[in-house]
Amino acid sequence: MSTHGPAVFLHGGPEVSAVWGLLLEHLERDDVFLLSPPGFGTPLPDGFDATLDGYLAWLTARLEAFGQPVDLVGHDWGGVHTFNLAMNRPDLIRSWVCDVVGIFHPDYEWHHIAQTVQTPELGELWADELANAPMEKRLERWHEWGASDPLATRLAAGQDAHMGQAILSLYRSCAQPVLAKTGRNASAASAWPSP
Repeated sequence: MSTHGPAVFLHGGPEVSAVWGLLLEHLERDDVFLLSPPGFGTPLPDGFDATLDGYLAWLTARLEAFGQPVDLVGHDWGGVHTFNLAMNRPDLIRSWVCDVVGIFHPDYEWHHIAQTVQTPELGELWADELANAPMEKRLERWHEWGASDPLATRLAAGQDAHMGQAILSLYRSCAQPVLAKTGRNASAASAWPSP
């Protein structure tokens, strides 16, 4: 019997699961699962609640299906979902890590792109450009952000209308003080599952 649960990797946006490629080459595990939040490299289902609570419900259901606590790795929005799950359902995880815990601090201020996305009309323009900009422009953006090919090409190709819609909804559902209020439960994330 395994001494650990499956390793589950959850990416953010505007990314797709290819973002984990280079890291996975160095893991010596055969129980690795990549989850893509709806809208982020997978279609956004009709009626899906693309909000902080909606993604928590989605992730909860996905992890319950494993039938045992998992090792959860979250990056960017995947990190937000990871920490939110750790605060609300620590029984589903054996261990967790995320790179955005500070986003739940009361003094956190959203970066410029997030503020643009959260602004009516400006956000819609941004989402439209994300989905419809020529591939060359999307590739240029990923190169500026430090991604090289072939990863940059896979990330750029994953940016579509589903992602734009999901980003608009998710960022707007998390406008401050929402995350600061959510983060008041941070100490619950230190729980460990029963043996």
